[in-house]
Amino acid sequence: MSITELPLPRTAIASQPAVFTNIYQPGCNLAVWQRPLPAEVNSYVQRLLQADSRISVRELLPPERVAEGLTGKLPELPGRQALVGDIQQLAEMFACLFELKRVGVRLASLQTAMCPRFHTDRLPCRLVTTYCGPGTHWLNTPQRDQLLEKNGEEPEQWQQLMAGDVALMKGEGWQGQEGYGLWHRSPPVPTGYRRLFLSMDFGE
Repeated sequence: MSITELPLPRTAIASQPAVFTNIYQPGCNLAVWQRPLPAEVNSYVQRLLQADSRISVRELLPPERVAEGLTGKLPELPGRQALVGDIQQLAEMFACLFELKRVGVRLASLQTAMCPRFHTDRLPCRLVTTYCGPGTHWLNTPQRDQLLEKNGEEPEQWQQLMAGDVALMKGEGWQGQEGYGLWHRSPPVPTGYRRLFLSMDFGE
């Protein structure tokens, strides 16, 4: 019996959301939609931060009800519907891609890194985006190999998502991809700043 090695992890990055379908390729552990934030969304996010609003929302919802579930939990400022509409669109795309009936949504304003060390997630796939502040750090294949060779010692170089980028990160729970989950971490947040971060998980 021959043993077929999995291809080295690779990333798919594009300016169109169709890039997300690459996550189904065996060798792809990161798919990134690079996009500028809609002006109305960015305006609302800046108002949130200026008002020093503390945001911490966790919901498990059908994708078509995400906007409804979030609206009452966010401050009533101009542009709120633009943000919840954007989040609902991402939830519907995420649910459609993976045939999900419910999506786990987390939206939080952060002043510190949630997970400051590089790690992989023990789940099939997670969607992440940062609406304001530094984006998620991640490792390409050589950087990952360096981390593993040095027994977890933090690498000197890494990659970083930009604010507005929407990423699908494959985890160790993706069937047949054990050992190929994306290594990533939360970025440090400069003193006096705040990060608005969104993540989505399988709700099944």
